[in-house]
Formats: sequence, structure tokens, C-alpha cells
Amino acid sequence: MKKFLIILAMLFMLPVFADTMPYYTNSIPKGTLGVYQTGEKLTVFSHPEANSRVLKEFDFTYNPETMPDGVFGLLLNEKKLGFLYVSDIGDDNWVEVIYDKKTGAKGWVTTEDRFQFLPWINFYNMYGRKYGLRLLKDAPDEVDILHAKADDLAQSVAKVNYVKMIKLTKLSGNWALVSVYDLDKIPKTGFMRWRSDNGVIYAFPNIK
Repeated sequence: MKKFLIILAMLFMLPVFADTMPYYTNSIPKGTLGVYQTGEKLTVFSHPEANSRVLKEFDFTYNPETMPDGVFGLLLNEKKLGFLYVSDIGDDNWVEVIYDKKTGAKGWVTTEDRFQFLPWINFYNMYGRKYGLRLLKDAPDEVDILHAKADDLAQSVAKVNYVKMIKLTKLSGNWALVSVYDLDKIPKTGFMRWRSDNGVIYAFPNIK
């Protein structure tokens, strides 16, 4: 009986590839242009041409036990919602994606509609305004300072601590106009940096 309980406990400890979310700034490659939403099948080409060499083919089940590891920038299996990071844009609806986060391998895919590739501003407007933003865990301390304008030299209007919720109103370049709720539950409104000038992302849509 004791041996059976040990085996059962070990089974529960086995890793399961669950959802994927970025939690640290280095989770999102610097300088990416946005995200590409996957369907159930994906073919990655060496060049933005349908007759170029096929680098990789995927069949996505959105079952956590069978989904590939290290592919998605954002993955919610239950919603069948997956995104790859986009590193370049080509002609005729082609975009370059990072399809292996461990090696940084890239390839080209086609977009079937105008919502499949979402530049960051579109992605944040669609998902950030709906779900709010979440600060990445190693975002610099200066992100906690809200400014009166979208400028590092603009007047500081508030400092937030122990953020509970960040409501996004709009993006303005690398700045976001937000209302932040922290421990005192009083909204503090101002401009927060969501991205550095060299492309490091500090805040990400809190998709659920």
C-alpha cells in the first residue's frame, strides 16, 4: 500500500505542458513587432514564398499533453488561443515568426485575414483594453511612476505599490495611459512605460 501511494504521488508530480505566458522581460524577444495567431495547422517556410523550403509543420491539438514546448509566446489551450512572436514583415501577407524560442529559429508564414497578425498596438488595444495589463516580474522600478505626459521628464503624478490591476486606456508610442489600482484601491491615472526605447517590453496584456 505504501509503495502504491508513493507511485501515485510521483505521477501527480510529473510535469504537464500547460498554458504559456510571458512573466519576465527576456521572455519576449527584444524588437519583435507583434504576434501571429495560430490555427490548428501551421507551415513555416524558409522564405516568404509558397515554393520555398518547408522548415517546420505543426498540427496543434490544444491539448496540454500533446502541445509542443518552446514554440508559443502566449498559449491558452482551453481557449485554443496561441500566438507566436513576429520578427519581420514581408510582402503579400507574409510575416516572419519565431517558432523555436530555445534556439531563436525563425521562418515565414502566411496570414489568412487581417487579424491573424497583430502589431503590438493592435494586440494591446484588443486584449490589453479588455483584460488590463500585468507588469512583468523584473520590470524596472521606474515603471511604477506614473507621469502627466508620455515623457520621462514629465511631472510624476503618482507612484504605485503592490499593483492589483492596471486598466489600459490607450497606447502612445512606448507609453500607456492607464488607471492603476493598488492596495489602497484608489485609481491612480497617468502615463506608464509599457516598453523601453530599445524595445524591451515591461507590461503585457493580462489575458485570461
